[in-house]
Parts: sequence; C-alpha cells; structure tokens
Amino acid sequence: MQPDRIAQKIRQALATAKKLQASGHFGDARRACELVLKLDAGNVWAHIRLGLIARQERQGEAAIAHFTAAVEAAPNHIYAIQLLARTLREKRRLDEAEALLDRILPVLPRPVLKYEKGRCLLDRDATAEAVVWFEEAAAEDPKNAEIRSMLGIARRRNGDKAGAVAAFRTTLDLNPEDVAALNGLGNDALEHEDFAEAANWYRRALAIQPGFAKAQKNLAYTLSLTNDTAAARAAFERIFEIRPNLAEAHMDYGLFLLSIGDYARGWQEYEHRWRFDGFGEQDWGGGLPRWDGTSLQGRHLLLWGEQGIGDHILYGTMLPDAIRRAAGTVTVAVEPRLVPLFARALMQEGVTVVERGATVPADMQCPFGSLGQWLRTDPSACSDGRYLKADAARSTELRRRYAALGRPGDRLVGLSWRSANWHVGHYKSLSLETLLPVLQRPGLVWVSLQYGDVAAEIADFAKRHGVAIHQDTEIDAMRDLDGLAAQVAALNAVVSSSNSTVHIAGALGVPCDILLSVGRGRMWYWPASGTRSPWYDSVRLIRQAQPGDWSAALQQLSRFLDAP
Repeated sequence: MQPDRIAQKIRQALATAKKLQASGHFGDARRACELVLKLDAGNVWAHIRLGLIARQERQGEAAIAHFTAAVEAAPNHIYAIQLLARTLREKRRLDEAEALLDRILPVLPRPVLKYEKGRCLLDRDATAEAVVWFEEAAAEDPKNAEIRSMLGIARRRNGDKAGAVAAFRTTLDLNPEDVAALNGLGNDALEHEDFAEAANWYRRALAIQPGFAKAQKNLAYTLSLTNDTAAARAAFERIFEIRPNLAEAHMDYGLFLLSIGDYARGWQEYEHRWRFDGFGEQDWGGGLPRWDGTSLQGRHLLLWGEQGIGDHILYGTMLPDAIRRAAGTVTVAVEPRLVPLFARALMQEGVTVVERGATVPADMQCPFGSLGQWLRTDPSACSDGRYLKADAARSTELRRRYAALGRPGDRLVGLSWRSANWHVGHYKSLSLETLLPVLQRPGLVWVSLQYGDVAAEIADFAKRHGVAIHQDTEIDAMRDLDGLAAQVAALNAVVSSSNSTVHIAGALGVPCDILLSVGRGRMWYWPASGTRSPWYDSVRLIRQAQPGDWSAALQQLSRFLDAP
C-alpha cells in the first residue's frame, strides 16, 4: 500500500474512533485504534485514544499503559504527558506522577503541566506549594478556567478565602458553567452562613452537572441547617442515586438524621464514618472483631472512646448500659486525660480503664459511638446522662475557696465561652465583650472554666469593665480534666458555649446553661427546638435567634440567672 494511502487510512480510522468514542461505542472505537496501530505501531494519537477510552471505562491501569506508550512514542507530546500524569495521580500513584512531571517541566514548562504538578501537591495536602504552581500556571494561561478554578480551591484550603473567591469569580468570567467554581462560591456563602445564597450556587452547579455529588452533598448539608427537614432528606437521598457508596455523604446523612431524632436510621448511616478517609480518627480496636451488641458469654470486650473529649463523654453516657448488656469482662480505653475520671465513674461496674492504644487481651471491641445502634434507638431511650463522679474531697476544698471570693449568698457560676473545634469552633464561640451584660449581674461569682491561655484576656476585660472572672491557676482546664470536673462539681451552675465543658457538667449532673448557635455551630445532639437535650437532663439549651446574633439568647440567659 502506498504511503499516502496508508496515511489517509490512518486519518480516517482515527476520526472514526473519535466519533465512536463520543457516541459510546467503545468496542468499535478500540478496534479502529488497533487497526491504526497495525499500520503504525508508534502512532501517538491511537495510544491516546485507547487511553481515553480506558479512562471512560474506569480502567485506570489500562489507561496508564496506553498513555505511557504514547509518551514513549512522542516524549515531548504535552497532551500525552498531561494525561499520563493525571491518570497516575487519580490512581494515587503520586510518586510516579511527580517524577514524570519533575523530569519534563525543566524542558517543557507548560502551564497545563504546572497545573498537574499543583494537583499532585494538593493531593499530598501541600497546599501552600500547590498554590504557587497554580498561580504560575494561571499567570501563563490566564484564560484557562480549569486552572483558575483549581487555584481557587487551593487558596481556600490554604486559608486564603478572599483569594479563593476572587479566583472563582474570574473562573466564571471565563466559563460561567464551571461547576467547581460555582461550588466554591457556594462554600464561601455557606461559611458566611448565608444559606439561601449557598443553596443557589449549589443548585446552579447541579443544573449544569446533575451528577456532581460534592455539590449535591453540600446542598443537602445547607438545607439541613435551615431546618427544612423534608428538603434536606430528599437532597441527601439524591446523593445516593448519584454515588451510592459515598461514605462522607452517608456519615453526614447519619448526623442529620440523628439531629432530627431519627436514631434508628441515623446510627446506621453514621457507621459509614469508618469508610471515610477524612474522618480523622484511627481504629483503636486492635484489629479485634467488632462487637454485635449480644451477650459476651464470659468473653472480654474492649470499648474505646473516639474523636474529641466531648464525644468521649457524650457517648460514654451509654457505657453503663453497654457493660450490663455485655455481661462479661469489659475494658474501657479512653484519651489519657480522661482515665482518672472514667476510672472513678466505672469503679462500681468492675471495669478496667486504660489509655487508648494499651495492649488489652480482649476478644471483641467496639467504639463508643457505635453503641447507639443498640442502646439508643430512640431519643426516649437516653438516660439522664449522669455517670461521671468528681473527686469529692477536691471539690469540697474548691467550693470553700471559691465561696470566699464573693459575699454570703452569692452563687458560684462557672464560665466557658470558646470552642477550640478547628472546623466550626468560631461559630460556637462568644467573646467576653459579648457576654458583658450577663457578667455584670450582681450576686454571681464567676469562675473561669475556659481551657487555653486566657489569663491576659481575663485581665484586660477586668481592667476595662471592672468585672472579675476568677481563674484558678492550680488547675489547667486543658490538661487536668479530673481537676476541671472537680471545679464544675464545686459550683452552683455553669454557663458555657458548646464545648467539652458542657459535657462534663451534664455528665456530673451540674446545672448548665449552654449558649447555642443556630447555624453551622449546632451539633447534632442539641435539638433544634426545646430547652432540653435527651442526653443530659441538667443541661438547658439557649439559642441564637439568627446566626451570629446572641442578643436574644443573652436576654434569656439573664432571666434564667435571675431565677433561684
């Protein structure tokens, strides 16, 4: 066959393969490419097309093989290099992807390859470095919406939220249908608790790409914050039509269902947290089989605390019931700071309390948060929450000392105003300045229960307003949780934002007024209405009227503090 006829046949076969792929006829498209390779074994476009077909068929390793062949056939082919690097990254072969890019970039410093380098770094959580690469790529290719959109995502993850918004808006100027940018602007509105605006951005993204699971998940979460339970439930269920096994969405759905009192389904969905890579809690079960809630029949069970201090204590309210249900040998493993407190609480149960990670000769294991599926199938199944016991002698001495700070008849009230939760803590926290109208009330002796270094903050507040908040320098509320519990037990009452102090007060049975945010800072175990939580009968709920507005809540708190 003449060379020009061979070339023409190759062109026709490649054009046919492209059309067949676009119409979903992958087998026929593949055969057209294979015909090309019989005529020209090193044809780069045939290898690329085969790789693209394999990607569509979710055959990542086959795609990598074809793109590798394309790069071998044409070592400077930018598109082939980009596709190979991208597919290696998507298959979590980051070392290989970066090695390829690091070899090529000094010779071919193209924006699309810098973009791929940034994507690799972002996948490694090296966000600051990723931003540098995306900014270089965007500067060199300012009309590339994909690069600009990813720059926004990297800036947001790196904490530059204003820069992220700017990048997303520029992206939409270039491409009004960029769903990542629309989702990014939704996230910004959500962070500012403008729920209607956030939902609008997510819906715009979904109108363009109905299968965009991340935007659908964000929409469902946003609707859950507006207390539109029917719409939120429908939005969550829609996610599972798109991505049935999306663990993060199942976990979020579980928390939503728990927040509206659907405990039976909620605990089931919440179990998906162990399949979500971003959950951030390791499995402390030592590889032992998971307990199924049935009688141990003489075997040994390890129950272990998960997540933060507040979660340990909240889920710990189920321990007495779990120990009785197990009817066998039980060891409880908790965060080291909680060992003395839990050991005292469970002493009469005949339970051994150890630090998480200690070697335990158990037969089965179960995290605290998984106990709810058997023990709390409905909010009405919750106990009064009182199971912790403070050091009685220490509490008596602290009460004597604190009483001497005021006048006879004054009430001793503990105060905690800040949450350290990295994700939503700022929504839940108040300033001393905001609390001033309450702190100025007569007949109250305020004792700081706030963890962290707040001495300068308290001193400055006292200097400006003449209001004393007493800080016990002998107790570190962050590290000495047994001491903090003794403090709480020494007081008449506690006023706190939503943090671990509330859980300690509730589990001790000390009256506690909790100031709750109504948006992103409301945790699932604080109901959206009513003044009581099913988890602690001594905790009273006081809510914001609107996100960020504490005025009505503080007026209600003042009325409560006036009551005997």
